[in-house]
Amino acid sequence: MSTNLRLALWDHITRQLNLAAPLKLILLTIANYLEPNGGHSRVTLNLLSRNSNLEPQDLQPLLLGLEARDLIRKVTVYPQGGGSTVSLYSLSPSLLRAVQNSDSK
Repeated sequence: MSTNLRLALWDHITRQLNLAAPLKLILLTIANYLEPNGGHSRVTLNLLSRNSNLEPQDLQPLLLGLEARDLIRKVTVYPQGGGSTVSLYSLSPSLLRAVQNSDSK
C-alpha cells in the first residue's frame, strides 16, 4: 500500500467516519499493519490489545460492532497440528475501496 494511500486511510478514519474514539483507535491500529504492497493486514486480538491498551474482553464487543458496520473482517485460522484457533482482523475491502475511490478524485 502506497504511503499516500495509507495517509488517505488515516485521514478517512479520523475525519470521515463518525465513530467513537475506541473504534477509530482499533481501525487505525489495524491500518498500521497493512502490508506495504497490498491492502491486507492480519492482526490478532492480542496485538490489538497491546497496541490499544484495551483488554481482550473489552475489545471483542467493539470488534463485533466494527464487523457489523462492514469496516473490518475477521478470519479464523485453524492450526494444522490442532490447538487453539486464532482470529485475525483486517480492514474490510469496502473500507479500502472507499478510501481508494475518494483518493482518486
